[in-house]
Amino acid sequence: MQERPPALLESPPALLESPPALLESGPARPRREHRARPLPRGRHLRPIRPLRLRLLRAERGNALVEFVVLSAALLIPSLYLVLTLGNVQAAAFAADTISRDVARIHAMEQDPARAQQRAQAHTALILEDYGLASSDVTEVSCSKDPCATPGGTVGVQVRIPVPVPGLGMILGDVGPVSVGASHLLEVDQYRQVEP
Repeated sequence: MQERPPALLESPPALLESPPALLESGPARPRREHRARPLPRGRHLRPIRPLRLRLLRAERGNALVEFVVLSAALLIPSLYLVLTLGNVQAAAFAADTISRDVARIHAMEQDPARAQQRAQAHTALILEDYGLASSDVTEVSCSKDPCATPGGTVGVQVRIPVPVPGLGMILGDVGPVSVGASHLLEVDQYRQVEP
């Protein structure tokens, strides 16, 4: 075993009392006070900007370009989809209304020619109300002849082509989508038939 120097063994309390004195390697240096130099006249002290702010300043004007590009990429197709779905929904409402009303006309009118005329006029009126092209969209089937025979049934099927906005010059009034509806109505068995 090595022996420790006697000076360290003899005076441990002296070492513990003044640790800063042991850590200093030389005489203490006096602190210098820094004074800000005055700026020349007409110049102002500019704060140092972080790198992020400088990069943001370099990106000025890009938000407008991004907005225009995203508007063209997202808003125009969304608007087109809304218009197309509006046309499909209008055609669905029109098909449902036409099928119910035409079945009722054929079940109530005893003269088949007059029933056909009233059904066509009513169909044209409903298609015009919904902004659709007027055409022959109904198909009527009866279980008995004439359709208004008591105890019989009247079936109506409606098929309406849906126009696609903006493609009218290419496809015409007929669109790639068609909406249909059907209605089956029983003629009142106990109704009185006029001679």
